[in-house]
Amino acid sequence: MVWRGGARFARCLRSIEQASGYFSRVVISVTGDERGSDMELACQAQERNPELEVICTGTELPTMQHQAFWVDYLIGSGAHPDDWVCWLSYDDQLFLPGIEGITSETGDWPLTAGTAYFGPWAMRGEDPDALWDGDPDEPLEAWTSFPIEGPTRLPVARWISDQLSQPTYMQMSGSVNPLRSFIDLRTKRPRKKGPMRIEMATASVPAVSMVEEFDQPISIIYARSNSDRASYGRSARREDRHLAIWLLRYASRHPQAAPTIIRALLGTLVRSESLTEDWRVRSTVSP
Repeated sequence: MVWRGGARFARCLRSIEQASGYFSRVVISVTGDERGSDMELACQAQERNPELEVICTGTELPTMQHQAFWVDYLIGSGAHPDDWVCWLSYDDQLFLPGIEGITSETGDWPLTAGTAYFGPWAMRGEDPDALWDGDPDEPLEAWTSFPIEGPTRLPVARWISDQLSQPTYMQMSGSVNPLRSFIDLRTKRPRKKGPMRIEMATASVPAVSMVEEFDQPISIIYARSNSDRASYGRSARREDRHLAIWLLRYASRHPQAAPTIIRALLGTLVRSESLTEDWRVRSTVSP
């Protein structure tokens, strides 16, 4: 998904070109003018790789409407609900060493049905007004939303409960989920209004029962003080109503998860508005 990407989008495209062989399709979805600079960059990339699919909303849309746009495109172009989607933000990069480290010699991914994959994420700090220009060979920290001591595979309800009681670093970028999860967010009610809590909403659909972390990062996240992360807590609270209804419906389909979910939701009602996020570093990785 691309929105006013500019130079950061160009950086992202370079990483996609390096790793495109690990994906059956690569779809670039731009929200904005069809004659804008982001579309120009996307079309240039398509000229270099004609198999790249470029779509455009024609006008700027809010995040969830933009997501609905590309979900409709995938459904209309033959994608199956059980296909896997690697979601990448325009201001991040695919991390080729991590992808090479977890895939097989034939390029197959270690994916299990009924599972959502989040992280770990290789991290770099970036100034809001300039692209990162550090040493590309310098090791990166890998951040996690799972317990440092493990396990790195958890029931959905346990993972979400942990986030609500002691939030850790989460990103949709670099996640791998079944397309069915995005279809549910597109079609089921209540409709999600904003992107916050989207990781948990994407994981808590009836077809998913487990959440897992890859052995290595498959993306590099660029943390900036002006990004959504800087005001995550306030923005996320506005999405809690949707998440609460979403989780209660999940509990009705997964009765064994109901006690954990109910305790987690009750905890959010009595807890302070501001929680100190637990920034967990899983390891360091080499580019």
